[in-house]
Amino acid sequence: MPNKPLSPGAEHYDFILVGAGSASCLIASRLSQQLPDHQVLVLEAGEHIRDDPNVQTPGLQGRLLLNPAYDWQYSSVPEPGLNDRRVKHPRGKLVGGTSAINSHSVVFPNYEWHDRIAEELLSDSGREEWSSQGMRDCYKRWQAESSGPGVSNNEDSLDRVKTSFPRTIDVLQSKWTEAFEELGHATRTTGFTESSVGAVTVTNAVDSSKAERSHAATAFLEPALKRGNVILRTGVKVDKIAFDDALTADGKLNAKGIRYTYEGEEYTISAQEIILCAGVFESPAILERSGVGSKTVLAAANVPILYKLPGVGENLQDHLNCGLSCETHEDIPTRDEAMRDPEEPKAALLEYQQSRTGRMSEGAAYSFAFTPLQMLETASETHELIEAVNHCVEAESNPSLQAQYSVIQKAIESPKEATATTFMLRSQRHRDGEFMPKDTPSFVDGNYVTVVAMLAHPFSRGSCHISSDPSLQPDIKFNYLSHPLDTEILARHLRLIERLFQKPTFTAMAKPGGKRLPRSFPHPISSLEDAKGILPINSATNYHPCGTCSMMREELGGVVDERLRVYGTKNVRVCDASVLPVIPRGNILTAVYAFAEKAVEMICREAESGFSSD
Repeated sequence: MPNKPLSPGAEHYDFILVGAGSASCLIASRLSQQLPDHQVLVLEAGEHIRDDPNVQTPGLQGRLLLNPAYDWQYSSVPEPGLNDRRVKHPRGKLVGGTSAINSHSVVFPNYEWHDRIAEELLSDSGREEWSSQGMRDCYKRWQAESSGPGVSNNEDSLDRVKTSFPRTIDVLQSKWTEAFEELGHATRTTGFTESSVGAVTVTNAVDSSKAERSHAATAFLEPALKRGNVILRTGVKVDKIAFDDALTADGKLNAKGIRYTYEGEEYTISAQEIILCAGVFESPAILERSGVGSKTVLAAANVPILYKLPGVGENLQDHLNCGLSCETHEDIPTRDEAMRDPEEPKAALLEYQQSRTGRMSEGAAYSFAFTPLQMLETASETHELIEAVNHCVEAESNPSLQAQYSVIQKAIESPKEATATTFMLRSQRHRDGEFMPKDTPSFVDGNYVTVVAMLAHPFSRGSCHISSDPSLQPDIKFNYLSHPLDTEILARHLRLIERLFQKPTFTAMAKPGGKRLPRSFPHPISSLEDAKGILPINSATNYHPCGTCSMMREELGGVVDERLRVYGTKNVRVCDASVLPVIPRGNILTAVYAFAEKAVEMICREAESGFSSD
């Protein structure tokens, strides 16, 4: 529960951060050090869960998702492209946000993605700062890789997430890199860099010195709370931003504070600046409840409109993935036994508790690969698909989508850039359970390796808007596979997985006559139509929603400008996954942290000369 607030209007802070997720924790940490004379309030709807083994133990990540103690349990509406399945979207219900419940893998965007966003979606004043070269330090600053080079003396006092590679490379992980070398692509280094093709072993957000999860709360907010100028208040769900009745001299809304209800009473806490970090679903909802958004959406919710900004809640994107599994020889160690034998997880947990070793001490996925379209097809087939993309971009009449599709088009045309990020799981995987008979067991006998293709830059777009009933969660529509190019590209990546399975490395590991998954199509893929048929019933989310408060020019449907300030406002920013205008190729958390680092740079520059409304 939160501390009992003072009387309405009695509290005042320099900054109020709404939400204590990944970006907010980092921003609070940096402000606490760089602006020690400024007071920062962090408001979080969840709780600060400390010293919880379920959160700390890397191998217990599965206990967190869909558990109401840790997860807000968002869900989409029925998705037509996925045979009307509702897709569950876990979001962290604790300080640290989703960084405290995710699956640890650290995958970076590429230089080209940043450069194209800066060049094609932002105004002139933001292009240099948001280019790849302008962002390089931001991607370095938030993490400390345990096996990497030491940080420089002037940065060694910064709070950082601890990342690490696997302690040992097992059989499947070593075979992963060999398989891509058989396709003619050498193993590459990981990190924020130019695009390259091939397999990589990535780090996970695991502190190897403790064998514990390293997340935003432990890395950033807890050290900040000890410095004395950051206050955390939990159990507080923000209703809306309170604006002055009068506009500023240049016609903008001036936020005077945050309004929330606690124990039946309404409170307003005032601040010089509001920074929304409430996440991809809640940041746009707060703006809409505050009167900033689409005229149609606000009218339906009976909210008076203060500033018409139709991009709020639009442009929702996510990484859709689909995987195939093949049965391996029994002597190849996988993690399938843990699914079938309840004693195995108990033994693994006991080993972890006694020595901090074993599978519970590491994340689930370290083996990734960046796979471009040119790896998938013959030259003529590649040309045909590129022509289809070109026609799509030229025919698009929506200026925002045309600009975004142009960014994606260039990635597709590049022989170096991933059209899917592919990764390996050392276990069987089932995503078609809803389409199997009710008595179908959850798991099948045997050991399996699963290869998953995650569509890097989907063309499909969805939305997230407040409901007419304020007590309900927002209406979330992803519209998965609503754009035909997503089906065309992702299906081709399933064919690439089949090619991997047919190469010597995988055939040597595969059990002769062994089973194939998904159970709804237990055969090798022999055609593009086979692959397309699997997608609606076996695709799943990578839990990477973003885009609902996009950083783009306002005429393109943007919600925040290149300083992350909400259009039409003087002193309201957004910084979380919602500001990513085009989803990056891999796990989005690295970009969220880097964007938060850039936000701090901007805020501190402005603070040195006083708050600015320019």
